[in-house]
Amino acid sequence: MFEEFISRPGILKEEIIRKFIHISSGIAIPVLYTIYQRDLLVIGLLFCLFVIFFFEVLRFKGVVSVPFLRDRETRKIGGYAFFILGSFISILFFDKQVAIASILMLAIGDGASGIAQAVKRGSLYVVEGYKMGIKPPDVILIMFSVSLLVGYYTLDSLTMAVFGAIGATIADGVHLRVYGVIIDDNLTIPLYSGFLMSLVS
Repeated sequence: MFEEFISRPGILKEEIIRKFIHISSGIAIPVLYTIYQRDLLVIGLLFCLFVIFFFEVLRFKGVVSVPFLRDRETRKIGGYAFFILGSFISILFFDKQVAIASILMLAIGDGASGIAQAVKRGSLYVVEGYKMGIKPPDVILIMFSVSLLVGYYTLDSLTMAVFGAIGATIADGVHLRVYGVIIDDNLTIPLYSGFLMSLVS
């Protein structure tokens, strides 16, 4: 009643590859932020958003394709676009260390959460609650724990790390719907976490 067994060959391998790209590219943005000035990085990310926009237009027309997309992503804007958008807004509006921490929570925390979720979906089960837009408790706990460690290491403040991890976990664990449309958590994770960290900074 509460569990549904799923057998999907290669789901874990696909998710590990996806999340490796997710984590490595996500870490690259904060690293660049420590090297280059904020305005230069904002311009660079804005340029990336324009490039992704034209790329997505070509993808929807069938001119180009992207490997390792989930089935539901083939018919909508890819998560990578929201990742860049979330990073862009974070750098634009949050203090430098808060922006770096929120982007790392997105990259590393969401990466760990995604792999844990793939293990459950690929070899174990799907909890019924996730079908209603809520991830399983153990996956939520992993997201919170990893985000907390990332936040504390980046900010050296337990209070800010806790609030940031709470924001990241809510964004990752509970789907936000606006007029029936689910907002990608690659956008909401850095914004929720960055906002809460800014409140207590």
